Amino acid sequence: MSDAEHRSYSNNWVDNDDLSPVVMSSRIRLARNLENYVHPLMFPSEHEGHRVINEVQDALPDLELKRLDTMDQQSKHQLVAKHLISPDLIKRPASGVMLNEDESLSIMLNEEDHIRIQAMGTDLKLTELFEQASKVDDQLDEALDISYDEQLGYLTTCPTNIGTGMRASVMLHLPGLSIMKRMNRIAQTINRFGFTIRGIYGEGSQVFGHIYQVSNQLTLGRTEEDIIESLTEVVQQIINEELQIRERLDRHNHVETKDRVYRSLGILQYSRLISMEEASYRLSEVKLGIDLGYIDMPEFNFNTLMTEIQSPFLIDENDEKSINEMRADRLRKYLQ
Repeated sequence: MSDAEHRSYSNNWVDNDDLSPVVMSSRIRLARNLENYVHPLMFPSEHEGHRVINEVQDALPDLELKRLDTMDQQSKHQLVAKHLISPDLIKRPASGVMLNEDESLSIMLNEEDHIRIQAMGTDLKLTELFEQASKVDDQLDEALDISYDEQLGYLTTCPTNIGTGMRASVMLHLPGLSIMKRMNRIAQTINRFGFTIRGIYGEGSQVFGHIYQVSNQLTLGRTEEDIIESLTEVVQQIINEELQIRERLDRHNHVETKDRVYRSLGILQYSRLISMEEASYRLSEVKLGIDLGYIDMPEFNFNTLMTEIQSPFLIDENDEKSINEMRADRLRKYLQ
């Protein structure tokens, strides 16, 4: 499949051949609310939500606005699959999202808070992403009255976000730790330090393809810089442990690991039906095989594939095939 075809499914910033073997993406999210409006969950009518959208659009004229109430369900779910909006935003009656050209910047409107600024990128570059998000935050602050308290900081719908209003998160591919059943221990350990591990779409979501999202839980009483520094240290420790386990799997379980990788490759190359859950884990193990040097596949892009095999990018009203059949077709075409 060509690069052009990939870009029709994934965010342009994801199309990067020089991806880390462990870090898939990083994100900074800032929650903000407008002073003169009730929070979105308390809107008396859709009119209030549309007024918020219009005010934010006027403050950020360089970004493209997509109003969710004018979009079909498939298009909305494609935005979720690309991590540009949350699954909850779809449920809101008057909501929208603003995007920059390469979709590395996403502004969710009227989810849990009036405004959620998201800056996203590959690799572990949280400080750079925070600077990008802060520029948008400054634009909003100049044009709008943002809810802020001198003692508490930014005021948010959920009390756990009060303070900086910032969630920093890193998406990690951890097949080694997952195969060796170390994830529960890691989750318990980092939880004591104010961090959490979740599934691919955050809180309450399922884990696919050995992919985990690590983020901060505390936003009050710490600066943004402190949160980013602490999260980076935690993530680096997880990366080091993952790479050590991969080395052990290669050295002490070489045949078993190689067998696991090639079985997954064979299933993806020859299956006629495959679920999202199985496809994600098979792709994960092929990625592991590439990272360990078992498989030579320089054009393999795990991030992109994990997006384009999801149902919103497979549904075709003119095709009678099932989603699982179309998913298998796409993977065979990619891996042939």
